[in-house]
Amino acid sequence: MAEDARSADGEVDLGPADDPDADDVDSASAALFVSRIVTQAVGFFALVYYARVLGPAGLGVFFTFQTLVSVLGIASEFGVSGAVTKRMSQAVTERQRGAFLTGAFVLMLAPFGVVSLGVVLFGHRLSQFVGLDAVVPLLVFVLAVNASAQMLISALRGERQISVTAWVSLAGQFVRVVVSVGFLLAGFGAVALVYGIAASSLTRSASAFGLLNTTPAVPRFETIRSLFDFSKYTAGMEVSDLAYNWADTLVLAVFASKSVVGVYETAWKLSFVTLLAAQVIGVALAPSVTNWHESGQMEKVAEAFRHGVTYSLLFVVPSIVGVAVLGEEILSALYGFTTGATILLVLVVGQLAQAVKNVSQNVLFGVNRPEAVFWTNVVTVGANVVLNLALVPRFGGIGAAAATLATATVAALAQLYTLRSTIPLSVDAGAIAWQVVLAGVVGGVLLLVRPHVPGVTTPWVFALVALAVAVYGTGLLAHGGMRERLLDALPVSKLPVSLS
Repeated sequence: MAEDARSADGEVDLGPADDPDADDVDSASAALFVSRIVTQAVGFFALVYYARVLGPAGLGVFFTFQTLVSVLGIASEFGVSGAVTKRMSQAVTERQRGAFLTGAFVLMLAPFGVVSLGVVLFGHRLSQFVGLDAVVPLLVFVLAVNASAQMLISALRGERQISVTAWVSLAGQFVRVVVSVGFLLAGFGAVALVYGIAASSLTRSASAFGLLNTTPAVPRFETIRSLFDFSKYTAGMEVSDLAYNWADTLVLAVFASKSVVGVYETAWKLSFVTLLAAQVIGVALAPSVTNWHESGQMEKVAEAFRHGVTYSLLFVVPSIVGVAVLGEEILSALYGFTTGATILLVLVVGQLAQAVKNVSQNVLFGVNRPEAVFWTNVVTVGANVVLNLALVPRFGGIGAAAATLATATVAALAQLYTLRSTIPLSVDAGAIAWQVVLAGVVGGVLLLVRPHVPGVTTPWVFALVALAVAVYGTGLLAHGGMRERLLDALPVSKLPVSLS
C-alpha cells in the first residue's frame, strides 16, 4: 500500500480489492499451468517407477491408505479451507484476514479430534483394511500435516497469491517423490509411499506458512460463525469430490483384490492428467469471479465461464481418442499391466463432465451460490455410492469407472442448470469443434502408424504419444483464434486462455 488508511477501530484498511481483470486471471493461471505440468510429469514418472517396484498389489495397499486419508481428511477439515479462501479474499482489513486464518484452525479442532479418536478406536480394523501395520500413528500424523498444509495454501489463495501456491505444491511433489524413492530403495515397500505423503505435507505446510503475509489475530465469535456458515457448503463440494474421486476405490477395496485397486487407481491417475487445464482455470477463476460479482460486472463472469469451459476441454478431447487407440500399449509398456485399458477409456470419457464441473463449480462459488453447489453435490454423492455398490461387485473396475462417469455427468448438468439463472451460458463452439476435428485427425494418424511399430516398448509408446501431441499442437496453432491466445500467452507467462 502506498499509504495506510485507518478504519474506525484502528485496523489497517486494505482498501477495495484491485479489479482482477483477465490479465490477472491469466497470469495467475499461467504459473499454475506451468507448475502443474511439471508436477504431473514428476508424478507420472514416479508412478511408473512405483508400479514396477511394487506391482499392482503393492500399489493397491498404498492407494487404499491414500483413500482413507482423503475420506477422513474431508471429515476432519469440514470444508474450512475453502471458507478461508472466500472470507480472506473478502476481508477489508489486515486484522480481519488474521482473524479468519486463526479462526479456521480453531474451527477445525473439533472435527479433527473426533476423527482422530475414531482412528484410534478402530485402528485394528483399519490396519486389516489397508494391509499395513502401524496404521493409526501414520494416519493421524498424515491427517494433521495435510490439514495444516491445505489450510495455509487456502490462505495464500485468499491473499491472491495464486502463483505462489503453484510453486509450494510443486516443492511438495518433489519432496514426496524423493522421500518415497529413497525409502523404496531401502526396502520399505508400500509404506515408503506413505512416508512420501507425510514429507510432502510437511514441506507444503512450512513453505506456505513462511510465505503468508497475514499475521494471525484473535478471532471473534462472528468470525468463526462466518467461516462455519460458508464451510457447510464447501464441505458439500468436498464430499462430492470425495464421491467422484474416492468412493469407487473404497468400494473396490472392500469387494476386490488389492491388485484390482492398484490397476484401477493407476488408470484413474493417468486419466486425471487430462484435467490439467480445467484444474488451473477453476482455481484461478474463483477469487476473480467473486470480485466481478461483488462489483456488478456480470458480463465478465459470463465471458470467463465461456472461455473457461471451452479451454478446460483442451486436453480431454484428444486424450479420449488417444486412449481408445493406445490404451493397452500405454498400460503395458509403462506399468507392466495386462489389464485396465477399458477402465482407462471410461475414466477419460468421464473427465469431459468433470472438466466442465470444475469451471461451473468455481463460478457458482464466486457468484455466492454455495448452496447450489451443496445441493447438487448431495444428490450426486448418493447416486455415486449407490452405483458403485451396485456395479462394482458384478463388474469390478469397469463398474467403478462407469459409476464415476455417470456421477460426474449428473453433477455437471445439475450445476449448469443452476448457473444458467445467474449468467447466460455459452461456449466457443468453433474452438470446441476444432478440438474434436483435431482429435479425429490424431486418431487417424495413430491408426496408420501403429501397425508399423516394431514392438510395445516404452520408447515406442512415448514416440507415438509425442507424435500425437505434435499433430494436435500443430492443429491448435492453425486455428486463428486459438493460435492468437496461445502465442500471446507464452511470452508474458499467461495461461493459454484469454478471458478478455
